[in-house]
Amino acid sequence: MVEKGLASVNTQNSTSADTGAALDDGADSNLEERLSHHVNGLQQVLTDLTKNTKALTRRYSQILEQISLSEDQSSS
Repeated sequence: MVEKGLASVNTQNSTSADTGAALDDGADSNLEERLSHHVNGLQQVLTDLTKNTKALTRRYSQILEQISLSEDQSSS
């Protein structure tokens, strides 16, 4: 049975379970490498987003300061 694009755990047969047990050592290593790569990628994305957010916040603050100064000058 397939639910949301994933095979149900109940559909595994004993042959695939035996094969999976034999490949666990290599699969674990591969999974660790993939997870490490994924986490490093996420860290880079978050770092880039943080830098962009800080730059945007600085620019927004500058714009608000200019607006405030121009309002002060026009009311004087």
